[in-house]
Amino acid sequence: MSADPTPPIGWVGALLLRDGLVLLGLRALHKRLAPGRWDLPGGHVEPGETPEQALWRELAEETGVGPPADPAAAARIVAEFAFDGVVLRLYAVRDWVGEPRALGDEHQRLQWFAPAQAAALPDLSHPRLGELLRRLA
Repeated sequence: MSADPTPPIGWVGALLLRDGLVLLGLRALHKRLAPGRWDLPGGHVEPGETPEQALWRELAEETGVGPPADPAAAARIVAEFAFDGVVLRLYAVRDWVGEPRALGDEHQRLQWFAPAQAAALPDLSHPRLGELLRRLA
């Protein structure tokens, strides 16, 4: 009997890190998933796209930031969580071009937090996000 194949990476998320702070977005109230909760910028990986391409596309769509000259060095995988037959891959991103701002209809606003402060928020999108933020603190 063979082991189940590894599920595909279907979602990506970014921990944008600057000056000891992490950027979270307050999800819009009309969103189906985690409305009114604090979450990381990110989203789904489209067909034919690598997770890294999806990461930078989602960051551009949601925050207006783009990849630096060396995007591979700017984003490091920090966690992967499997659920519902796909994997969510999270990246720590320490370098980008532009200043993050809430774009589109995904987030009501963006805010910088100390990791311990972010981990203590009662309205995080998922308990595993709190665990990850506590590890950063």
